[in-house]
Amino acid sequence: MDLCVGDFMMLLLTLLFPVFGFAQQTINANLYDLKSNQQKKLFTLDIDVSATQDGAFRTQAQYRDLDGKMAVTETGRIKGADVQSYEIRQEQTGEVGRFRVENGKIFFEYEGKGRKKSSEEKVSGFVLSTSNFNAFVATNWDQLVQGKALDVRFAVWDRLETVGFTLQKRGEMEKEGEKWMELRMKPTSFVIAALVDPIHLWYSHSDKQLRLMKGRVAPKQMRDGKWKDLDAEVIYTKDQKSVSK
Repeated sequence: MDLCVGDFMMLLLTLLFPVFGFAQQTINANLYDLKSNQQKKLFTLDIDVSATQDGAFRTQAQYRDLDGKMAVTETGRIKGADVQSYEIRQEQTGEVGRFRVENGKIFFEYEGKGRKKSSEEKVSGFVLSTSNFNAFVATNWDQLVQGKALDVRFAVWDRLETVGFTLQKRGEMEKEGEKWMELRMKPTSFVIAALVDPIHLWYSHSDKQLRLMKGRVAPKQMRDGKWKDLDAEVIYTKDQKSVSK
């Protein structure tokens, strides 16, 4: 598939939410131009997480432009910290991607640009997606706080494969009366790392919630008549609504 290396980071940073101890949760966020100091708003993000009868969770994220038009929809199913399935509908480009994890394998499907493709690979390491990202962080919180580097395989829907990344603590800061931990997610391949900027995420110690991220996001931006990858600053609201079990 003819895709740029930047697509690796397209979906890493937008569905980061806790998945323990509630029946339903709604989270909102605003996406800003990365260099605008939060002055140029580009998209809004609404995330809904709900429990299923079998003890899993269904996640849905919807990105809209400032006119309210849908740009991207992501849907996932997770159990514990494990992702079971995921689907993205990229309304801007007309692409659809999905994968499912079954019996030690991950199965990819892609539709777009007049083509349909599929692939499969053996699961080797922890499979990470936007849907189960924060569950992984919560499960490994103590190790991350201690500075341990954690290797994962991120499922890249538009490349029909998983790609190696390392998640590690980079520091801490005081912000808005809270103590925040900064994490960095970086490709393990030196070749890819030379072409793709790392993603930075800031979590609050008080509730292990994501407050801020900077890096590649799912929506794209129209430039010179073409849809281009977008790096943004995402600000998550603190008044996240939950309904307890």
